Amino acid sequence: MVNTDRLHHVLSNPSEVHADDLPILETVIKEYPYFQAPRSVYLKGLHNAQSPSYNKELQVTAAHTADRAVLFDFITSDVFLQNRISEQIKAQQEQLENIEVVAEEIQIRTNDLNADTDFQKVTDVDLFEKKQPETTVDKKVLEFKKDEKYSFNQWLQLTSLKPIDRSNDLEPTTTSPPIEIDEEKLEKMRRIDEFLKAKPRITPRKSGIAELPQAYSTDGEKQLMTETLAKVYLAQKNYEKAIKSYEILILQHPEKSGFFADRIREIKNLQSNT
Repeated sequence: MVNTDRLHHVLSNPSEVHADDLPILETVIKEYPYFQAPRSVYLKGLHNAQSPSYNKELQVTAAHTADRAVLFDFITSDVFLQNRISEQIKAQQEQLENIEVVAEEIQIRTNDLNADTDFQKVTDVDLFEKKQPETTVDKKVLEFKKDEKYSFNQWLQLTSLKPIDRSNDLEPTTTSPPIEIDEEKLEKMRRIDEFLKAKPRITPRKSGIAELPQAYSTDGEKQLMTETLAKVYLAQKNYEKAIKSYEILILQHPEKSGFFADRIREIKNLQSNT
């Protein structure tokens, strides 16, 4: 049974949602799939908990949202992001307070002495399957900044979910205005894709400062290649574009070249295990 008092409280105060509220919100969403308020608060709760379901739920919420600009403003707002920081600080403090140091005498149990003998009885190595190294590179929650609307729109385009068509609903609904397409952004996206496919050779200046090729030289286009966009390609398992994106980021931010190089190695490791 849904706790209506708690439901009204978290809908009125989204900043106070926590993990215990997620089942309540999920129940309401299943019963009222087009009720936008609980969807938004549920999304915030998943973000606060750093849930692996967040990225998928963000796609679903976008599909149920007529104006995705409103959704983007919500997920990049201070109200949406502040709980995650406070919860992390609180968790770290509680972890330090709960650490107990117990000194006790170490005793060797006699039945442990037979462990080596029992292990040697298993001679068929084929019974064991090599455990593949686990990686959570593509399971991390995607974070977007206010100036990264391009990355957000690109990520939504890469998903298979489209806005929900409610024309067949039994109850009459108002028709949402068509979403305007920014032709300038689409042209920039096309040019970046062409650049990633061509992957021209980039030669550094004698001063040691790398120069991007002419096709990718304007400040506006440089800003489009963000770390978030590289994560978007990775989340969609577009490994080749993700690798090329991090290679461009190495040239743009040489001070972070070690970090980006590690990301490239992780992506290549993902490729070899898929």
